[in-house]
Amino acid sequence: MNILLVAATTEELNPFFEKYNLVVEGNFFTFNISNHSFTILITGVGMVAATFHLTKFLSANHSYDLAINAGIAGAFSSDMKIGDVVNVIDEMFGDIGAEDGEDFISILELGFVKENEFPFLNGKLKSEFANDNELKKVSGLTVNTSHGNTSSIEKVKKKFNADVESMEGAAFAFCCAQFKIQWIEIRSISNYIERRDKSKWNIPVAINNLNDWLMNFIETL
Repeated sequence: MNILLVAATTEELNPFFEKYNLVVEGNFFTFNISNHSFTILITGVGMVAATFHLTKFLSANHSYDLAINAGIAGAFSSDMKIGDVVNVIDEMFGDIGAEDGEDFISILELGFVKENEFPFLNGKLKSEFANDNELKKVSGLTVNTSHGNTSSIEKVKKKFNADVESMEGAAFAFCCAQFKIQWIEIRSISNYIERRDKSKWNIPVAINNLNDWLMNFIETL
């Protein structure tokens, strides 16, 4: 298989680099593992950076059998534990739209995009990659500003009913759909979505668990 592995930061893949003795030079490089060809693309944080670098890269290199988005994420529910690795099977844009007083109106509700207009299905970007893995299947919400206000968190939970939040997932899914590349998004929980308190976060555990799963997945493909 020809596989594209996408992450926002090099830090999120450091154990992977160490395992395979990879030296990061620039924001993308190619190598081989178990008869598979891999390209790692580091996009930078956020939807704008992810969309720009993915579009630029895929415009010249779009012959991939699978794209994997790997990174950390926040969880809306305590049903997930810090360090849990989850499979995000659908994504939504959480803050593209308009405000109406205290209410947020999504781009779909505004009518600028229909809920079943490509690449959306029932208002979501859905992964079609058939992978029967053991991970919990969750819905993702992608935002430009990570939530840390109790009032806005309750509103967004009620409106979108998402399980996890990231800053790149939906951009990644949108680009893959446009280039007709199958995708899978794997996230490890580093924190809960609540008033910002980094003393409760555990990014190292989240990164280690993410990479452990990722390396096992790749070596058993």
